[in-house]
Amino acid sequence: MQVKAVFFARLKRELGQGELTLDAPAGVTVRQLAAQIEAAHGLSLRGCMVAVNETYATPEQVVGENDEVAFLPPVAGGSEDGADTHAEVTAAPLNLETAAHFLIRERYGAQAYFVGTVRSPNQGKVVEFIEYEGYAPLARRVMEDAAAAARERHGELRVYIEHRTGRLTPGEASILIGVASPHRRAALEACDLLIERLKVEVPVWKREGDEDGEHWVAGQTAHDTL
Repeated sequence: MQVKAVFFARLKRELGQGELTLDAPAGVTVRQLAAQIEAAHGLSLRGCMVAVNETYATPEQVVGENDEVAFLPPVAGGSEDGADTHAEVTAAPLNLETAAHFLIRERYGAQAYFVGTVRSPNQGKVVEFIEYEGYAPLARRVMEDAAAAARERHGELRVYIEHRTGRLTPGEASILIGVASPHRRAALEACDLLIERLKVEVPVWKREGDEDGEHWVAGQTAHDTL
């Protein structure tokens, strides 16, 4: 079925147009439609309100044939500090092109990227898969806090962070970090800062399947524990 999506304010500027006509499966929810748009266009819709046919809707509302779905950023008077950060935990494959679409802006002359992939062998064992499990709401907050810390140290930045969940096989990307800044050094150093901070703070756990069976991978802690 076809659905009309419309965008306002910063969303319209970042997309470069005010509306899209989308092909979507029957029974699609507002949340699923938003995920489809984010994946295809690199547009972060997190924190936006939504209206279906000019009536406010919940993320779980089902969208019908020829419905108009409006994505509404926070209204004037609120803060848009998060507009330059995309932070997400997702079961979908990670995509460098989507990250670049979010990061590249005329005022930024440099982009730096880090992609972490499932490795095999690991510690001498052939790895068959790694199952990633995450606490998504807290993970997003940790990612956003890390991006804020990077800005405090390196100035104006645009930051893209995504971490996979689910079962991945060797060679698949598990984490993607991208940083855009006016100058090269800040982008490189901010990317490194994010890598080091997230690997000990983001609440994502790994269950590895190798030649000896399945086991949880030992983790690190950055905060007080019980």
